[in-house]
Amino acid sequence: MPATYGIHSCTAWRAPEIAHSLVDIDHAMEWGFGHQAGPFRTWDMLGVAETVEQMEQLGIALPSWVHEMLSKGNTSFYKKENGQELVYNPTTGSYEPVRTDPERISLDALREAGKEIARNDSASLLDLGDEVLCFEIHSKASAIDAAVVEMGKRALSELEGGRWVGLVIGNEARNFCVGANLVGVATAAQQEQWEQLRQMLKEFQNLVMGFRFSSKPVVTAPHGQTLGGGAEIALHSAQVVAAAETYMGLVETAVGLIPAGGGTKEMARRIISRPIAISPNAPPLLFAEKAFETIAQAKVSGSALEARMLGFLTEENIIVMNPDHLLAVAKRLVLDLAENHRPPEGGKDIYAAGKPLLAALEIGVQHLQWAGYATEYDGVVARQLARVLSGGELSAPQWVSEEYMLTLEQEAFLSLLHNQKTIERIQAMLATGKPLRN
Repeated sequence: MPATYGIHSCTAWRAPEIAHSLVDIDHAMEWGFGHQAGPFRTWDMLGVAETVEQMEQLGIALPSWVHEMLSKGNTSFYKKENGQELVYNPTTGSYEPVRTDPERISLDALREAGKEIARNDSASLLDLGDEVLCFEIHSKASAIDAAVVEMGKRALSELEGGRWVGLVIGNEARNFCVGANLVGVATAAQQEQWEQLRQMLKEFQNLVMGFRFSSKPVVTAPHGQTLGGGAEIALHSAQVVAAAETYMGLVETAVGLIPAGGGTKEMARRIISRPIAISPNAPPLLFAEKAFETIAQAKVSGSALEARMLGFLTEENIIVMNPDHLLAVAKRLVLDLAENHRPPEGGKDIYAAGKPLLAALEIGVQHLQWAGYATEYDGVVARQLARVLSGGELSAPQWVSEEYMLTLEQEAFLSLLHNQKTIERIQAMLATGKPLRN
């Protein structure tokens, strides 16, 4: 704590010299170093009067303006009056309005203005204005649970039957979405609630497919960690507006599972099927290996640009440097798309190479095991992934529907959950935050 006090003291002394407002200093730390709160906002959280008293006891000197602020009965650097945020100005000794960025949409401000349409413990629907709806995930760690899926279904219902021209999926949490709530998944598996798990999986698949085939544009605005189910939501959107600092990946293999919310299906559609549709005589293994390695190794992009290289984002998707502008850009994109939006036609648009591709991928897995790069159970998980990417054990290559691929995902996911080694991997991830190689 004394080190923190030293930072507060230093910034308080220098603030009037280096910035026109305390907000600028806070933003410098928040934007430049990724801090959730700058020094003055942090000081408010700790309690200004209490920390000043402790700093005096430790002999840490503070500039006179801090004492003057407290002597006037002011107990914080920031405060709200009549719904407006104010910040203390050390030079004038008074509060002034915090300058607002016209390119920033604040969901909390919309909430305070009565623009929240529906809410549960994990998610909300808000009116962004101009008839654009927002689906916000605010569950613990931005994880997907039953309440998130329920609110997502409500969003689709509002979108299809209401006055809305489109939907933005976004939030202002530290991360967009870290994937499924593993505690619920592991608990249901240990209690052998297989039908409940199948239904839960099916409902999430239906949700993302609802986003994909919505008659009105759905734009996802990911930032920070966008993993597992969070990445699958983005993969099924009409468009994506991603923050430059977006860390996207399908990471289910790290806990002994495969992506089963349409993620495996989408990678097969994007990375394997699209080039085959253009060049029918091209060998599918060349493309399948990329999709397989990306998922099997639980690769996570180090940025939105790298997410493009891995196939999670496309060249048409937009990357935004300032994360504060993410929701505003996504809203404008919904309005741009609304007039001429047409959902995908669907049909049999996924190339399933069948047994020949499956055999080739399985040989690759076996070589990794022989070389000591993969454990025996890594091979079990990888073979289930290979089976789905190949379209099952079809005797001859053919084009199949997305629903067919989703069924394969379900079968593989539930099969792996029946294995105690997958439960052990989930428990290890929950306990340590690190993958278990059992």
